[in-house]
Amino acid sequence: MEKTAFWKQALVSAVLVGGAALAWHYRTDLQELWASTSATGQRQADASAQGEGTPVIVADVRQVQDDLAFSAIGTGFALRSVTLRAPSAGEVTALDIAPGAKFTAGDTLMQLDDTDERLAVDLAEARLERATSERDRYQALQDTGAAATARFEQAQTDFKVAQIELDQARADLADRTLRAPFDGVTGLASVETGDRIAADETVSSFDDRSRILVEFDLPEALLGRIEIGQSATATTPAAEGQTFDAEITAIDSRVDVSTRTARIRAAIDNAADTLRPGASFALRIDLPGKTYPAVPELALQFSRGALNVWRVTGGQAEQVTVRLVRRREGLVIVDGPISEGDHIVVEGTQRLREGVAVNVLNTATDGSS
Repeated sequence: MEKTAFWKQALVSAVLVGGAALAWHYRTDLQELWASTSATGQRQADASAQGEGTPVIVADVRQVQDDLAFSAIGTGFALRSVTLRAPSAGEVTALDIAPGAKFTAGDTLMQLDDTDERLAVDLAEARLERATSERDRYQALQDTGAAATARFEQAQTDFKVAQIELDQARADLADRTLRAPFDGVTGLASVETGDRIAADETVSSFDDRSRILVEFDLPEALLGRIEIGQSATATTPAAEGQTFDAEITAIDSRVDVSTRTARIRAAIDNAADTLRPGASFALRIDLPGKTYPAVPELALQFSRGALNVWRVTGGQAEQVTVRLVRRREGLVIVDGPISEGDHIVVEGTQRLREGVAVNVLNTATDGSS
């Protein structure tokens, strides 16, 4: 028998020493691996002791409402808003418009010089008075047969013309005064007392700020979730730190073909007059949805172009195809032929086949924790 060469003995010794050193260096990892292997063997042994079948862990299906929180940015408008314009041309003799000044419908906002118009009213009243007297006199004579019919008809015509002239004169006089069209507040005036202005010249803005209307766009996919009277909350940089209650008051009758959105209007009570038209608003609306089954994310499997889960029925595995609706907090909302309380496999899915016997190792929960 030949003796082993010295260099071979040295090589073997070096390998043994190196292996011992590595084992010592990774002794903690080797201990954990040994413990894991022992635990796996023990679980398999327990499963075999409990009965035949692939060991799995399951969770119960639960019902979840697919509610959404929708956020949007919109612009605020006054409940009613108009631009005040001069009703006629002339010199401004009085101006009550001031930023934020409040007025009731019919209050005088601006007065133009009306000397000529007042004189015209006086003249028209005098003519009507004379025409009325003539008509009454010829009416009396007509009854006695002393007046010609033609003269009586002329007196009636003169009376009607005088009435029209008086109405016209009074209308011209009314056009010398600019009045509040409804309860509201004025903005900055663009004229001053003493200015001469033209008819229809812009004078100021006028707003009813008792409510602020906020318009925003809603995707067409969410139109079925919103309705008139639904509540929302709103915030604006113009009132930092404050939150306002809003209510949906209008939904546009059509969807914009370019954006695939519909215009929605919400109203905010502004009795305290805190908010201003033109400000930007961030709205949040809770949109209720349908109720769907929900399973843990671990239960989902994607194979052959379909999303599936494994349901345990009568001790056997059954593959069920579902449609993903939404992910939420560790759960997946799905749509498919599964019901609340069904046992869905969350661990051990890779070893399952249709109809294979399973051995459930746990008491089912909803899998949310």
